[in-house]
Amino acid sequence: MAPSYAHEYSSGEQFDLFVKRADELLSTQAVRSGAFSIELSLQFVVNQSLTTMSREPAEELLRSFLLTFRQFVSDKEPVFVNNIASICWQDLRSDKLRGRLQDARRQWREACRGGPLRVVIDEDHLSPAEAMDLWINGKYFHNDKRKAERIERLDPMGLLLARHVFLNHIITATNYVTFLGQVIVVARRQGLLD
Repeated sequence: MAPSYAHEYSSGEQFDLFVKRADELLSTQAVRSGAFSIELSLQFVVNQSLTTMSREPAEELLRSFLLTFRQFVSDKEPVFVNNIASICWQDLRSDKLRGRLQDARRQWREACRGGPLRVVIDEDHLSPAEAMDLWINGKYFHNDKRKAERIERLDPMGLLLARHVFLNHIITATNYVTFLGQVIVVARRQGLLD
């Protein structure tokens, strides 16, 4: 089991690091170039085969982006979004910002369970959080055999749909990271957060 690094930082240091990493994430080539303008199109024509069109980020841009991104979704990291949101909730001295944070946290939890594209494979719902976990731990950063095999078992259409669930969830997560970073910056500027 990997060690957790969050305990090595005070909440203020975690906020500083979160804002720094969020800025790094938004400065990646993938974000600056608009590479996350993803699209999935399925065309059905009577008596013809299904036609698909998929627009995704270039693999090199995606891999580079994920180097920073994964810190926000790894529960052992000091910038893990769920921990940062909890610390903000506890430390914020503004009911208005806490209300906005509460709404964003609810939307994030809902987004982790289901997004605009619902994929069911062999009667098993693949949530956005699970899709992201499969790709991060089964393909990009770790060699989790069970997760890699689950990706490999997908037929071409299932693979395409599951991959778009993953990509869409990255966009949703990045928006949440951006929001949390802005809350931290604004609240500190207004003296509502240490």
